[in-house]
Amino acid sequence: MTKASAEPIDLPPLLERTSFLMHRVNALMMRACNPYFQQWNVDLVMSRMMVVILEEGPIPAGRIVEIMALPQSTISHQIKRLEKLGYVKREQGKQDSRMVIASLTPRGKDVATQANNLSRQMLDQLYGAIGDEDYEVMRQALKRADSALQGFKPSPD
Repeated sequence: MTKASAEPIDLPPLLERTSFLMHRVNALMMRACNPYFQQWNVDLVMSRMMVVILEEGPIPAGRIVEIMALPQSTISHQIKRLEKLGYVKREQGKQDSRMVIASLTPRGKDVATQANNLSRQMLDQLYGAIGDEDYEVMRQALKRADSALQGFKPSPD
C-alpha cells in the first residue's frame, strides 16, 4: 500500500518486485564475498557485526541487536562464535553485569578492516553502476523502507 492510498498496489511478477531485486543484489554480493568469508571463517552477519564494532568501538550486545535488526539470541550466538575465533572479546558491563560488551581483538580488528575494505569495493561497484543522484535517492528510499518495516506485522489471510 502507498501512503497516498489505502488501495493495495498491483503485485508485479516476482522478477520485478523490489523485495526480489534486493534478494538478487544481496545474493550476488554474497557470491562475490563468500570466498573471503570462508577464508576468515565467518558469514555475512558476523562480518557486518565486526565492522560495526570497528566503527563503534566496544559496544553493548543490545546496541548490535538494534543496528543489525536481528534477534538477541542470534547476536549472542554470533558474538560467542566470534569470540571462539579470536576476533571478539566479551566483557560484562561495568555498571550492569547482565550487559555484554563486545570489542575487537587485534586479530578481529585486522579481519574487520579487511571486511570493511571489501564493503568499500562493493559500494564502489554499486555507486558506479547507479550514479550519484540515483544512488542518493535509492539510499534515502531504503532508509524510509527500513523505518516502515520496523514495526510491520503482516496480517494472515
